[in-house]
Amino acid sequence: MLAHRLASSRLSPIVRLARDSKIRRFGGVCLPAILVSLALMHTLPSRALSSGVRPFSSHRVASSRHSFSGKRGLMSALKWVFGPLVVTGSICHVSGAEQREGFGSCVAKATGVAKTIDSHIHVWGKTNDKDFPFDNDPPEPLAHGECTAEAFMEKASLKDVNGALIVQPINYMFDHTYVTSILKRYPSFFRGMALANPKVNPGEVDAYLDKLKTDGYIALRFNPYLWEGSMADDAGKEIYAKAGEKGMSVGVMCFKGLPNHIDDIKSLIQHSPKTSLIIDHWGFFRQPATGGLDPNTKINEDAWQQLLDLSRYPNVYVKLSALFRVSGDEKYHDLRPRLKQLVDKFGAKRLMWGSDYPYALLNGGYECSVDALKQWHESGVLTSEEFEAICGGTATKLFG
Repeated sequence: MLAHRLASSRLSPIVRLARDSKIRRFGGVCLPAILVSLALMHTLPSRALSSGVRPFSSHRVASSRHSFSGKRGLMSALKWVFGPLVVTGSICHVSGAEQREGFGSCVAKATGVAKTIDSHIHVWGKTNDKDFPFDNDPPEPLAHGECTAEAFMEKASLKDVNGALIVQPINYMFDHTYVTSILKRYPSFFRGMALANPKVNPGEVDAYLDKLKTDGYIALRFNPYLWEGSMADDAGKEIYAKAGEKGMSVGVMCFKGLPNHIDDIKSLIQHSPKTSLIIDHWGFFRQPATGGLDPNTKINEDAWQQLLDLSRYPNVYVKLSALFRVSGDEKYHDLRPRLKQLVDKFGAKRLMWGSDYPYALLNGGYECSVDALKQWHESGVLTSEEFEAICGGTATKLFG
């Protein structure tokens, strides 16, 4: 009776998914459980739907009429029943490394829609959380805000973002306890980029990196301002080379401008050509990096050219992240010509979008960053293939 009712109902896409012998679980939750919940939802009186009552969540229903046809309908149905659990990773959570799915796979597998991966976010615990004390306080506007992983996931769910790379926040310096707890809690939604410690003893680099990998970190961040001298010193080169040997990418934050660090970057690349190097935030070609709407900021065209010149190294990638730091336009339209230049030089498969959450909240909002990405595609600035690579393909290749 139940199977017949499901098959003849608007939930038939779910049934077809269940019949697929290759997909028996949805992010670690048996599909029969999903089917039962959907069936229960389907039997609710129509007045319950029209009144906005949501049986499995306290979140309001956006509309009293739900369409569950097709692939997008599948996600609508799942979101309707399970609410933020689908996108926050509670359903995606699977215990055990052997069961860990690909980056953002819990959504993409079910829908067939291209993944959107945010390649650059920071999250931290609540202020005065004794379990996760700060080494440095967050910036005042964010000190009392909700910058937890769950707060981000709620934002991401509203914009259909399927996963994110957490970059260790400077608030915790080298104490990765909070981020590690998140990586273990939501292994299909998040990946981690650890903050490289330049003072690791030379004989301990292998063990240091192996421990980070075990904890879920698939990349390292080089913050040159934490080095006493050059980040391409013996310690930097050893960490950089061994990270590459272990399949870990290395991101570089040139907050004060690429020209200050270009020589070190080239030295690292030449020392270990097989290590993937990622330039954060468009290379920070606008300085100071306080945000493009700040009238005191200026574009450094020499820095921009240095970024383009790095395209000759096949192991260099660029994050199209923190749009607000490099754009002088609230809608980021002035970045379109530069985006085309980067695509022409690097190719879309070496570019990836990122928001720089939660700092994006103070500069137009998270939604504005996601919308800019989609508008680049809709306006024809990016082809569909380029969009899919920048949207999530490149990040999946590097971090998945």
